Amino acid sequence: MITSVFGKSKPINFILCIGILLVYFVMHLFSEDKAFNLDRIAAEVPVLLLLVFALFVIDFIVKKNDLTQQNDYALFFATIFIGFFPAIFENIQMVCIYILILFAFRRIITLGSLRSVKRKIFDATFFIGCAVLFDSWILLYTIVIYLGILLYVSSDYRNWLVPIVALTVVIGLFIVYLLFVEQNVLTNPLFQFDIKINYSATSYRRIALHLVITLLFSINFVIFFLKYKTYSSQKKISFLLTKVLFFTGITYVLFAKNIMQNTELLLLFPLAVFMGNLLERIENKRIGDIITLLLMIVSFLFNIYPK
Repeated sequence: MITSVFGKSKPINFILCIGILLVYFVMHLFSEDKAFNLDRIAAEVPVLLLLVFALFVIDFIVKKNDLTQQNDYALFFATIFIGFFPAIFENIQMVCIYILILFAFRRIITLGSLRSVKRKIFDATFFIGCAVLFDSWILLYTIVIYLGILLYVSSDYRNWLVPIVALTVVIGLFIVYLLFVEQNVLTNPLFQFDIKINYSATSYRRIALHLVITLLFSINFVIFFLKYKTYSSQKKISFLLTKVLFFTGITYVLFAKNIMQNTELLLLFPLAVFMGNLLERIENKRIGDIITLLLMIVSFLFNIYPK
């Protein structure tokens, strides 16, 4: 049933995904101990709108770069995976980081066209730089940028220097802002790296989340290598970038500052792409329906039992 609906790319599918997201939002509003009032709605509706926008960006990236076939599986999984984070509607910072990472990846993955190369590298790094202002460990995502340069446009040495220029621009503007508001630059959290693993799984919900993510990725990882020879060279590169994006996200989850919550959100886009490709490979639609239904049930359980 579900695979039949999202098995073809249709505008109605995006509306259905927005509907699912709205259900998560309503469940979040009524499942928390916090008071239900206009102030809370005014604070969290913008996050909902940003998540809808993130789905639009994901849909655009997937279809524009043929990360899946002509279907909306990746969009569907990107939506239900948001349900794994009931508190995400309270975390506008992480949602902003998520969107900036998507913007950056969109520019990186199009380097293969060999058009406006330096501009794309600059844009991608600029987006990463803006995300770094929320948490300095986001700087890890420059790995994806340099991998894109290596895979697509490594012959021109100037391409390797563009990320440095872009980061310098962002950090320079931020320093000017700090000086303007008379804040101490050296004591700003952006310039303080605490090089240690800050990961902790203090709740059963987070442990369950990591088990689900690990299981889904492991299945996709095995299938990817089994089917590796069937992919085109362009798709191999795209999948490699997506996998590095995923592993960079894992590294960020391990090192992110303790104040950053729901950091696993950054894993959802590559995981949605992996799951979309997995569903394409399953010829028995009943099995596909069972997988999608189970994941939907899990996502709703995360909202029913948010702690």
